[in-house]
Amino acid sequence: MKLLRLSVDNFRVFYGKHVLHLDVAEGKPAILIFGNNGAGKTTLLNAFGWALYGTFSKDVERQERIINDHAWAETPFDSPVSASVQLDFEHDGGVFTVQRVVAVNKATEDQDLPDPRLVVTETRLGESFRVENGQDRIEKILPEGLRRFFFFNGERMERMFTDDGSEEVKSAIKTLLGLETIERAIDVHLPAASRKLAKEAGKSGDSRLQALADEKEQLEQRKLAVHAKRLKLSEDISSYQREVDAASKALLENGKAAPLQKRRARLDADLQQEVERYRELQERKREILSKRSFIAFTGGVDEIVINLAEGMRKRRELPAGIQRDYIDGLLEDGYCMCGTPVPPGSPGHEALAERRYNAGLADVESSWMYLRGKTADLADARRELLEDLRGIAQDILAVEGTINRIDAEKSDIDRQLEGVDVIDVQRLEQKRKEYYEKRLEADTSHRLTKTELDDLDAEIEQLKRRFSSAKAQDEEARRVQRQVDLVEEVLEAFRRILNVKTEEVRQQLDAKVKSVFSRICIKPFTPELKPSFELELQATAGGPAAIRSTGENQLLGLSFVGAVAEMAKEIHDRKSKSGGETLSEGGIYPVVMDAPFGNLDIEYQDQVAESLPRLTSQIVTLISQSQSRDKVMEHLQAAATRMYVLRSVTSKPDAQEQFITINNRAVPYVTRGDFEYTVLEEVTV
Repeated sequence: MKLLRLSVDNFRVFYGKHVLHLDVAEGKPAILIFGNNGAGKTTLLNAFGWALYGTFSKDVERQERIINDHAWAETPFDSPVSASVQLDFEHDGGVFTVQRVVAVNKATEDQDLPDPRLVVTETRLGESFRVENGQDRIEKILPEGLRRFFFFNGERMERMFTDDGSEEVKSAIKTLLGLETIERAIDVHLPAASRKLAKEAGKSGDSRLQALADEKEQLEQRKLAVHAKRLKLSEDISSYQREVDAASKALLENGKAAPLQKRRARLDADLQQEVERYRELQERKREILSKRSFIAFTGGVDEIVINLAEGMRKRRELPAGIQRDYIDGLLEDGYCMCGTPVPPGSPGHEALAERRYNAGLADVESSWMYLRGKTADLADARRELLEDLRGIAQDILAVEGTINRIDAEKSDIDRQLEGVDVIDVQRLEQKRKEYYEKRLEADTSHRLTKTELDDLDAEIEQLKRRFSSAKAQDEEARRVQRQVDLVEEVLEAFRRILNVKTEEVRQQLDAKVKSVFSRICIKPFTPELKPSFELELQATAGGPAAIRSTGENQLLGLSFVGAVAEMAKEIHDRKSKSGGETLSEGGIYPVVMDAPFGNLDIEYQDQVAESLPRLTSQIVTLISQSQSRDKVMEHLQAAATRMYVLRSVTSKPDAQEQFITINNRAVPYVTRGDFEYTVLEEVTV
């Protein structure tokens, strides 16, 4: 997917028609767009998403006001007025034009708008034709689940891998692999088929099978409700944490509260490390108990086994390893190996026959000797187990003591902040405490829903087994049983396929994220994409998670975007070589991002500016003047094919006109006019 042109007409802050040319030259993949706060960078970013999917990102205010306010105000009642966005791009040898238009006859002052109209046109070999089911075609080229990785606000990237964000990341990975069809089969189609078949058993007169099927369906409905509750709790946790972070940041900026808040922030970092250490110790303890706890119950057994084996050895009851065929020969000849006659019925003949019974079992003797040696080691193993458990118990106690001490210090700081004789500080601390407690409560409920889901899964599995093993009344009911069993087998196979493919791509992405991050971050940290698709930052290889700043969270997000872009290209290349039909078209995707340096420290801005052009073959960057200074500007301009300025026009009489310096010349940035709007102007590179 290669972007060619974006046209906006009376779209939100843009009055009239504005065109953004997006084609880039080889080796210069960047399009730079400079704009002041409020000039329309977020609007321009959302213009791409609105054209492709008809929706805005969650951070866009007053989403119903699509038509430019001035264009709406100057339109007489009962007259037509419209807004549109048109996106032209190349994909897989064709040129696509996606136009989304909202048009209405003005009837009120409020914008009560109909659903926008979508027209998708494809041009190949000089011929153009309208694409039927245009939205479906767009979804095949760039599924909406991947939108957040290629059209995004850099200031909000740190939320990508927290709580509910990781679930969205996981879902997007499945989209990238084209596995949504398998997931729909698992979640919708196969369970529906199983329910339909089970009802057939009821029609055949087998009420027991029908009752089991009904009970299973009720449990599955409960499971869906609990799962929805769990997702809502995840969203609440993220929302509460954002409020806590905002209040904490405000306290840091308050002169009276800053020293206490800095100290509390350090304690929070220490607490996080200790909690992680506590979890590691508990996991190590569980692992030891699951693998070696049986050793604790072997006391006395080893001595019994050794005495038994030793007694049998002394009584010569352990076989000596003589082969049976040799004794068979002696009995057939009637002579012992020493030459003594052993006719049938003689004591010697009976002794040889008894010997023949135990002969050939040399492996028994060997096993007894091996067992005797191993049992002798059990006492050492028990001592080692006890020492390991004592050591872990002591470490756990020490960590618990540290956690309690930190909690006490934090509580003391909380009381001091509540007692600061400044209304703003007290209000902020009360707000922080309120949302912190809400987050803790939501965390507890979230964990309880996991237990509830596990219990429901166990009950559902038990009902499946009862349905499968129930004695059917007739052949028709038995046929239904076999069909339901077959559906369950297919369902389980699909689950395994989905898990294997998801884990496979997670490992590939993990390696790519590490590679991209190492080029950007100046600290010796290592990112790790967990099986839950949460992205953590390790202070050392295999060590505890690092305490991440907001900027480092953003670096993680940028690294992940670069990794996803690389993987999308590799998947597309493999599909192209195979020549087979695919569920989604995939491709080489552009990146359009607003505020890439919004939350980055100065030390990181230079590295990111240098690395951004390497994320993908086409990158559109919306940036403010304050974020484009010195080396940052040098790196970005060196990689730019085109540059634009979003010139803010204001009607405020005393507003100061502003300029931005690009290529050593002043370009208008804020100007005065008759009303509020934004002008998109290209600057000579």
